Amino acid sequence: MKKYNIIICGGHLSPALAIIEKLKSINIFSYSLFYFGRKSALEGDDSLSLEYITAAKLAIPFYCLISGRLQRSISSYSLTSLLKIPVGFIQSLYYVYKLKPDIVISFGGYVALPVCIAAYIKGVPILTHEQTHVLGLSNRIIARFAEVVCLSWEHTAKVPPGTKTIYTGLPIRKAIKSVTNKKFISIGNSKLPLIYITGGSLGSRSINQVVQQILPTLLKRFRIFHQTGTANNNADYNRLNMIKNSLTDWEKKNYKLVTQLHPDQIGTVLRNSFLVIGRSGASTVAEIATLKVPAILIPLPWSADSEQEKNAAFLEKLGLAIVINQENLEKDSLLDAIDFVNKNINFFRINYSKNQRLFRSNAAEQIVNLINSTISNAQV
Repeated sequence: MKKYNIIICGGHLSPALAIIEKLKSINIFSYSLFYFGRKSALEGDDSLSLEYITAAKLAIPFYCLISGRLQRSISSYSLTSLLKIPVGFIQSLYYVYKLKPDIVISFGGYVALPVCIAAYIKGVPILTHEQTHVLGLSNRIIARFAEVVCLSWEHTAKVPPGTKTIYTGLPIRKAIKSVTNKKFISIGNSKLPLIYITGGSLGSRSINQVVQQILPTLLKRFRIFHQTGTANNNADYNRLNMIKNSLTDWEKKNYKLVTQLHPDQIGTVLRNSFLVIGRSGASTVAEIATLKVPAILIPLPWSADSEQEKNAAFLEKLGLAIVINQENLEKDSLLDAIDFVNKNINFFRINYSKNQRLFRSNAAEQIVNLINSTISNAQV
């Protein structure tokens, strides 16, 4: 059986993993997968990106691109980022010629753009997926030469005229829907409700700082599973770990502190949490909606096209989440929101039952079918 080469690129790891998982589970074709992405989590930060770590664990060859962002604002990295753009394109062109892919699957972001342009020059078909309610800047460019753009949400904004789109929903990994070994969340007094606090793989300094102020208060009534992120060389984790060491023994037992979670563990934490507190990236929103977990969302205020604010507003409008804007995030506002969820948990459960039809569950299958048909058509 011939092996088909597939390049997967872009910064949105969770849906990419769902597609990788689905590709590996079928036998229609034999695939060789290659992941193109960034090695560092952030510009100017030595922390490894989650996609780099995950690809290594999955034994998928990882190609590190030195690619620059399409800057929307001026920062200390603007000039170096601008100079990296042609470097990333040259790298992409070289790797595309070397690997001879049968298709490129993009998940948006600045890393995906040079790869898709290189694929277009080489005549390689491109399929791209958009996570958010607004087509991102890179995807608006990629959409002009992609075979199809897969949309997570039916009424996605800023889609270029004439673009072929398919409403697939957002791919959710099997591990999100199933429970793995629960031992790592067996913390403290099991009679207390579990709150999952997360700022994503990099973490959120703003959320972590406010949680730090109310930690003793929370631990009187709840167990806390706190994922701090790795930004600034684990600075938040190190600070909070020092605070944890000063807690009483029973408070320590009710507080689990980690820098990152393996992607396969997130579903288990979500399923066993009565509340999630975190940012409102597309994958986070889709995952908590799939598992019907009430949420307190603090949108990242500088996300592209205000995408996190739109994601959070979508769940809030359906009565599935409470939104606290970053400028209003303080210990009292967070405590009030937690109390509201705790006292009105049935309100959120009823609303989830009413709106479950809005969250598609077969996105990965649809996208893999598109991949297979695109490969087949290209071979004719």
